[in-house]
Amino acid sequence: MANIKSAKKRIRVIEVKTQRNRRVKSHLRAILKRFETAVVAGEQQTARDKLALAEKKLMQAAAKGTIHKNAASRKVSRITARFTQAFGTEALLEKANLPNIPAKEKIQKPAKKEAPAAPAKIVEAVQAEDETPAKTRSTKKESVEEAEAANAPEEAKAEESLAEETEIAESDAGVTSEEASDSESDAAAEVSVNEAETEADETVSADVDEATEAAVEITPEDAGTAVSEATEAEEGEEPASDKTDEA
Repeated sequence: MANIKSAKKRIRVIEVKTQRNRRVKSHLRAILKRFETAVVAGEQQTARDKLALAEKKLMQAAAKGTIHKNAASRKVSRITARFTQAFGTEALLEKANLPNIPAKEKIQKPAKKEAPAAPAKIVEAVQAEDETPAKTRSTKKESVEEAEAANAPEEAKAEESLAEETEIAESDAGVTSEEASDSESDAAAEVSVNEAETEADETVSADVDEATEAAVEITPEDAGTAVSEATEAEEGEEPASDKTDEA
Protein backbone atom coordinates (compact mmCIF):
# COMPACT_ATOMS: atom_id res chain seq x y z
CA MET A 1 0.00 0.00 0.00
CA ALA A 2 1.33 3.43 -0.97
CA ASN A 3 2.16 5.84 1.82
CA ILE A 4 3.27 8.89 -0.17
CA LYS A 5 0.67 11.45 -1.12
CA SER A 6 1.68 11.63 -4.81
CA ALA A 7 1.63 7.82 -5.10
CA LYS A 8 -1.89 7.71 -3.64
CA LYS A 9 -3.02 10.34 -6.12
CA ARG A 10 -1.44 8.38 -8.98
CA ILE A 11 -3.43 5.30 -7.93
CA ARG A 12 -6.66 7.29 -8.05
CA VAL A 13 -5.83 8.74 -11.48
CA ILE A 14 -5.02 5.30 -12.88
CA GLU A 15 -8.31 3.95 -11.57
CA VAL A 16 -10.25 6.78 -13.25
CA LYS A 17 -8.51 6.21 -16.56
CA THR A 18 -9.06 2.47 -16.33
CA GLN A 19 -12.80 3.01 -15.86
CA ARG A 20 -12.90 5.36 -18.84
CA ASN A 21 -11.00 2.92 -21.07
CA ARG A 22 -13.39 0.15 -20.07
CA ARG A 23 -16.39 2.27 -21.05
CA VAL A 24 -14.82 3.19 -24.43
CA LYS A 25 -13.89 -0.40 -25.23
CA SER A 26 -17.32 -1.74 -24.23
CA HIS A 27 -18.93 0.94 -26.42
CA LEU A 28 -16.72 -0.08 -29.37
CA ARG A 29 -17.63 -3.74 -28.90
CA ALA A 30 -21.33 -2.86 -28.83
CA ILE A 31 -21.06 -0.85 -32.08
CA LEU A 32 -19.13 -3.63 -33.84
CA LYS A 33 -21.69 -6.21 -32.64
CA ARG A 34 -24.59 -4.09 -33.97
CA PHE A 35 -22.76 -3.73 -37.29
CA GLU A 36 -22.33 -7.50 -37.53
CA THR A 37 -26.02 -8.16 -36.74
CA ALA A 38 -27.07 -5.61 -39.43
CA VAL A 39 -24.85 -7.31 -42.01
CA VAL A 40 -26.18 -10.77 -41.14
CA ALA A 41 -29.79 -9.45 -41.30
CA GLY A 42 -29.11 -7.82 -44.68
CA GLU A 43 -29.98 -4.33 -43.49
CA GLN A 44 -27.76 -2.32 -45.82
CA GLN A 45 -28.57 1.17 -44.55
CA THR A 46 -28.20 0.20 -40.89
CA ALA A 47 -24.93 -1.59 -41.61
CA ARG A 48 -23.63 1.47 -43.49
CA ASP A 49 -24.53 3.76 -40.58
CA LYS A 50 -22.91 1.44 -38.03
CA LEU A 51 -19.81 1.17 -40.23
CA ALA A 52 -19.34 4.95 -40.32
CA LEU A 53 -19.98 5.25 -36.59
CA ALA A 54 -17.54 2.43 -35.77
CA GLU A 55 -14.82 4.01 -37.91
CA LYS A 56 -15.30 7.35 -36.15
CA LYS A 57 -15.23 5.87 -32.65
CA LEU A 58 -12.20 3.69 -33.39
CA MET A 59 -10.18 6.69 -34.61
CA GLN A 60 -11.21 8.69 -31.53
CA ALA A 61 -10.14 5.88 -29.22
CA ALA A 62 -6.77 5.64 -31.02
CA ALA A 63 -6.29 9.40 -30.68
CA LYS A 64 -6.97 9.24 -26.94
CA GLY A 65 -4.59 6.31 -26.53
CA THR A 66 -7.25 3.83 -25.43
CA ILE A 67 -6.24 1.44 -28.24
CA HIS A 68 -3.27 1.38 -30.55
CA LYS A 69 -3.60 3.26 -33.84
CA ASN A 70 -2.61 0.16 -35.80
CA ALA A 71 -5.32 -1.86 -34.04
CA ALA A 72 -7.89 0.81 -34.93
CA SER A 73 -6.82 0.82 -38.58
CA ARG A 74 -6.93 -2.98 -38.69
CA LYS A 75 -10.49 -3.12 -37.27
CA VAL A 76 -11.68 -0.42 -39.73
CA SER A 77 -10.24 -2.28 -42.71
CA ARG A 78 -11.81 -5.57 -41.58
CA ILE A 79 -15.34 -4.20 -41.08
CA THR A 80 -15.08 -2.34 -44.41
CA ALA A 81 -14.11 -5.58 -46.18
CA ARG A 82 -16.99 -7.35 -44.42
CA PHE A 83 -19.46 -4.71 -45.67
CA THR A 84 -18.21 -4.80 -49.28
CA GLN A 85 -18.31 -8.60 -49.24
CA ALA A 86 -21.95 -8.53 -48.14
CA PHE A 87 -23.36 -5.58 -50.12
CA GLY A 88 -20.72 -4.66 -52.75
CA THR A 89 -18.52 -1.62 -53.32
CA GLU A 90 -21.34 0.51 -54.80
CA ALA A 91 -23.25 0.37 -51.51
CA LEU A 92 -20.11 1.52 -49.72
CA LEU A 93 -19.96 4.70 -51.82
CA GLU A 94 -23.43 5.83 -50.72
CA LYS A 95 -23.62 8.40 -47.97
CA ALA A 96 -24.25 7.17 -44.44
CA ASN A 97 -26.84 8.77 -42.16
CA LEU A 98 -24.87 9.66 -39.09
CA PRO A 99 -26.62 11.08 -36.04
CA ASN A 100 -26.49 14.86 -35.89
CA ILE A 101 -24.50 15.77 -32.84
CA PRO A 102 -25.10 19.40 -31.89
CA ALA A 103 -21.95 21.50 -31.91
CA LYS A 104 -20.84 23.09 -28.71
CA GLU A 105 -21.88 26.69 -28.42
CA LYS A 106 -19.02 29.09 -28.11
CA ILE A 107 -18.97 30.96 -24.86
CA GLN A 108 -18.84 34.65 -25.53
CA LYS A 109 -16.22 36.36 -23.49
CA PRO A 110 -17.14 39.64 -21.87
CA ALA A 111 -15.88 42.73 -23.65
CA LYS A 112 -12.75 44.26 -22.28
CA LYS A 113 -13.24 47.36 -20.25
CA GLU A 114 -11.67 50.45 -21.68
CA ALA A 115 -8.95 52.00 -19.61
CA PRO A 116 -9.89 55.29 -17.96
CA ALA A 117 -8.55 58.42 -19.59
CA ALA A 118 -5.40 59.86 -18.08
CA PRO A 119 -5.61 63.22 -16.32
CA ALA A 120 -4.73 66.35 -18.32
CA LYS A 121 -1.69 67.09 -16.14
CA ILE A 122 -0.14 63.70 -16.85
CA VAL A 123 -0.75 64.11 -20.60
CA GLU A 124 0.95 67.52 -20.59
CA ALA A 125 3.92 66.14 -18.67
CA VAL A 126 4.34 63.27 -21.14
CA GLN A 127 4.15 65.63 -24.11
CA ALA A 128 6.76 67.89 -22.50
CA GLU A 129 9.07 64.90 -22.03
CA ASP A 130 8.59 63.95 -25.68
CA GLU A 131 9.50 67.47 -26.82
CA THR A 132 12.66 67.78 -24.71
CA PRO A 133 14.80 65.38 -26.78
CA ALA A 134 14.10 67.42 -29.93
CA LYS A 135 15.24 70.59 -28.18
CA THR A 136 18.39 68.94 -26.89
CA ARG A 137 19.14 67.62 -30.37
CA SER A 138 18.75 71.11 -31.88
CA THR A 139 21.01 72.68 -29.23
CA LYS A 140 23.64 69.99 -29.76
CA LYS A 141 23.54 70.60 -33.51
CA GLU A 142 24.00 74.34 -33.02
CA SER A 143 26.93 73.82 -30.66
CA VAL A 144 28.59 71.49 -33.16
CA GLU A 145 28.22 74.04 -35.94
CA GLU A 146 29.71 76.78 -33.76
CA ALA A 147 32.68 74.57 -32.86
CA GLU A 148 33.29 73.79 -36.52
CA ALA A 149 33.17 77.51 -37.44
CA ALA A 150 35.67 78.32 -34.67
CA ASN A 151 38.05 75.57 -35.76
CA ALA A 152 37.88 76.49 -39.47
CA PRO A 153 40.86 78.99 -39.42
CA GLU A 154 43.04 76.57 -37.49
CA GLU A 155 42.22 73.80 -39.95
CA ALA A 156 43.11 76.11 -42.89
CA LYS A 157 46.47 76.96 -41.29
CA ALA A 158 47.16 73.28 -40.68
CA GLU A 159 46.38 72.47 -44.31
CA GLU A 160 48.74 75.25 -45.54
CA SER A 161 51.57 74.04 -43.32
CA LEU A 162 51.00 70.50 -44.51
CA ALA A 163 51.16 71.65 -48.15
CA GLU A 164 54.44 73.48 -47.49
CA GLU A 165 55.93 70.43 -45.81
CA THR A 166 54.92 68.24 -48.75
CA GLU A 167 56.56 70.69 -51.21
CA ILE A 168 59.80 70.73 -49.19
CA ALA A 169 59.79 66.96 -49.01
CA GLU A 170 59.25 66.70 -52.77
CA SER A 171 62.13 69.15 -53.49
CA ASP A 172 64.43 67.20 -51.15
CA ALA A 173 63.41 64.04 -52.93
CA GLY A 174 64.32 65.63 -56.30
CA VAL A 175 67.77 66.64 -55.03
CA THR A 176 68.42 63.21 -53.63
CA SER A 177 67.37 61.65 -56.93
CA GLU A 178 69.83 63.87 -58.83
CA GLU A 179 72.65 62.97 -56.42
CA ALA A 180 71.79 59.34 -56.83
CA SER A 181 71.95 59.65 -60.63
CA ASP A 182 75.36 61.41 -60.41
CA SER A 183 76.70 58.73 -58.12
CA GLU A 184 75.45 56.07 -60.51
CA SER A 185 77.24 57.76 -63.48
CA ASP A 186 80.51 58.04 -61.43
CA ALA A 187 80.26 54.40 -60.49
CA ALA A 188 79.74 53.47 -64.15
CA ALA A 189 82.84 55.50 -65.17
CA GLU A 190 84.94 53.80 -62.47
CA VAL A 191 83.73 50.43 -63.65
CA SER A 192 84.73 51.25 -67.26
CA VAL A 193 88.21 52.45 -66.15
CA ASN A 194 88.71 49.31 -64.11
CA GLU A 195 87.68 47.20 -67.08
CA ALA A 196 90.20 49.03 -69.35
CA GLU A 197 93.00 48.50 -66.80
CA THR A 198 92.19 44.83 -66.49
CA GLU A 199 92.21 44.47 -70.29
CA ALA A 200 95.67 46.20 -70.50
CA ASP A 201 97.06 43.95 -67.77
CA GLU A 202 95.73 40.92 -69.59
CA THR A 203 97.43 42.00 -72.90
CA VAL A 204 100.77 42.64 -71.14
CA SER A 205 100.62 39.30 -69.38
CA ALA A 206 99.81 37.63 -72.70
CA ASP A 207 102.91 39.24 -74.37
CA VAL A 208 105.12 38.19 -71.49
CA ASP A 209 103.81 34.65 -71.71
CA GLU A 210 104.54 34.55 -75.44
CA ALA A 211 108.09 35.83 -74.91
CA THR A 212 108.77 33.29 -72.22
CA GLU A 213 107.43 30.52 -74.40
CA ALA A 214 109.75 31.66 -77.27
CA ALA A 215 112.74 31.74 -74.91
CA VAL A 216 111.95 28.27 -73.68
CA GLU A 217 111.75 26.88 -77.20
CA ILE A 218 115.47 27.90 -78.01
CA THR A 219 117.81 24.86 -77.70
CA PRO A 220 121.51 24.98 -76.52
CA GLU A 221 122.76 24.32 -80.05
CA ASP A 222 120.77 27.29 -81.33
CA ALA A 223 122.25 29.40 -78.55
CA GLY A 224 125.82 28.34 -79.46
CA THR A 225 125.35 29.14 -83.13
CA ALA A 226 123.87 32.48 -82.21
CA VAL A 227 126.89 33.32 -80.01
CA SER A 228 129.38 32.31 -82.74
CA GLU A 229 127.56 34.38 -85.27
CA ALA A 230 127.61 37.35 -82.94
CA THR A 231 131.36 37.06 -82.38
CA GLU A 232 132.05 36.77 -86.09
CA ALA A 233 129.99 39.83 -86.74
CA GLU A 234 131.92 41.76 -84.11
CA GLU A 235 135.24 40.72 -85.62
CA GLY A 236 134.21 41.59 -89.17
CA GLU A 237 133.06 45.07 -88.20
CA GLU A 238 135.74 47.74 -87.96
CA PRO A 239 135.88 50.25 -85.23
CA ALA A 240 134.12 53.50 -86.02
CA SER A 241 137.20 55.59 -85.02
CA ASP A 242 139.40 53.88 -87.59
CA LYS A 243 136.89 54.52 -90.36
CA THR A 244 136.79 58.18 -89.51
CA ASP A 245 140.59 58.47 -89.54
CA GLU A 246 140.90 56.92 -92.97
CA ALA A 247 138.32 59.30 -94.28
